Amino acid sequence: MQFEMEKKNRKRQPPLQSEMTSNENENRQRQLPFILTIRYWQHGKYLIYRPVDGESRIMCTQILVNKYVVASAYGWLVLMDQIEEDCCVWNPSSMDIIKLPRLQNFDVYRKCVLSKPPTEPDCHILFISGDLFQQAFCKIGDVEFVYQSQTKEVDRLIAVASCQGKIYGVMLPDYKFVNIEFVGRTIEFRPILIDGEQPLKAPVKNKNWVVRNETELIDSNTGNELVFVMKDLTQNSNMDGSEFRVFRVDINRTECIEVDDIGDQVILIGQYGTGFCCSSSGTTFKPNSIYYIVEYDSCIYVYNLDDRSTVSWVPNSLHLLNHFWVNLELEELNR
Repeated sequence: MQFEMEKKNRKRQPPLQSEMTSNENENRQRQLPFILTIRYWQHGKYLIYRPVDGESRIMCTQILVNKYVVASAYGWLVLMDQIEEDCCVWNPSSMDIIKLPRLQNFDVYRKCVLSKPPTEPDCHILFISGDLFQQAFCKIGDVEFVYQSQTKEVDRLIAVASCQGKIYGVMLPDYKFVNIEFVGRTIEFRPILIDGEQPLKAPVKNKNWVVRNETELIDSNTGNELVFVMKDLTQNSNMDGSEFRVFRVDINRTECIEVDDIGDQVILIGQYGTGFCCSSSGTTFKPNSIYYIVEYDSCIYVYNLDDRSTVSWVPNSLHLLNHFWVNLELEELNR
């Protein structure tokens, strides 16, 4: 993703070059995120909507009965069974299923990330609780999850993302970026250092009117960048009363810069799983915008980074609750 700096008091930064090949970039563009909407989870019925052309399909399979989607990555869905209280990883294209160990207190976990495709060796899956104090992880093939808790609020892990086979995170109190390493039965948070000395941090400025934040760390799909998104909420914030801040994070150059313009890109974030970045070219998405989902709301909201305005966006087929962004390869929607 190549961002441009627009604020006059900031020095314009040279665009960062993607490290992926042209074929890899083309493949990424073909894998645009879908919107997955629950219709009847008890019967395994979901609606898939593709924003690239407005086409929708019903996905109904026994595999989805009593299941909720908690994450999507590399063409796979992480599913939790509301009755049996177990979870699995499922590929809708190949119909492959990978069972995961039983997850204790599964309903407290809101975020989930895979380090790489689950069919690759040494793939880890990490769950983070809604209060951000608890983590659960395992390696694909393990017989049980490992659980770890933060005892201090200042040590909270507030956002995670997978990029090029590694998992990165953002931690309080100073929004420092860390490598997340799985060592035996523990999680280690290793600060990303600038010149081997100072930890890399997001240059977040405090705003008096902000009472709390919601944060997302997202793979930018360029091969060498992450995007850190901060949603600012006031005491009286509702769905269309929020503001966003966006930071470009270059791991290789160990730099983090706040940006005002993301060009033709869009950022997609929800209440569960992880977010996505993609190009708006050839889609119904508005460029330089953030599409965000609010839990138990039938609308999807669009925040315009140009004028800082928010509008609701709901395709006709999506007047339902519980929307999720997913990254899938479905042949029936590609014809």
